[in-house]
Amino acid sequence: MKITGRHLSVTPALRRHVRERFERLEKYGVPLDRIQIVLGVNKLQHVAEAVFGLGGKRFQAKTSTREMYVTIDQLVERLEAQIRKHKDRRTEHKGRKDRSAYGGGIEESGRPRIEVIRPKISVLSRETAKDRLDSRPGSLMFYTCVDTGKLQVLQRGENGQVVLIDP
Repeated sequence: MKITGRHLSVTPALRRHVRERFERLEKYGVPLDRIQIVLGVNKLQHVAEAVFGLGGKRFQAKTSTREMYVTIDQLVERLEAQIRKHKDRRTEHKGRKDRSAYGGGIEESGRPRIEVIRPKISVLSRETAKDRLDSRPGSLMFYTCVDTGKLQVLQRGENGQVVLIDP
């Protein structure tokens, strides 16, 4: 979860409140480490914005009130309503045939389907990621760098060396 402040400093208490409120979205399958939140102050108005992707769809919400904690609560409620609405629409069309190329098995054309694996990507420092990397050659570790906020990959080479892949 990336929390940034515009014209205000994000205190640990504010960061904790945001994390606690956004944990409600986990029941919908929202990956918390992929949410971008911007908190700001504009005159007497406290503004909060959030953006994330879920299932190929982008969700975005923005709220503004006179108190930051109330603004955060309203932001989560708006996002929750958007996700519920999206899930309801998806379940209404459940009778349709799945046309995606995901999943195991063989397609009608006789070619093997592509299996999609979505590992949980943690926010780590380079040293912590290096420590968690498996010792077997060819092992990979995907993580979001705590310093840069970018996705990075560590790979263990044949001779035991660790290579950083910065996409």
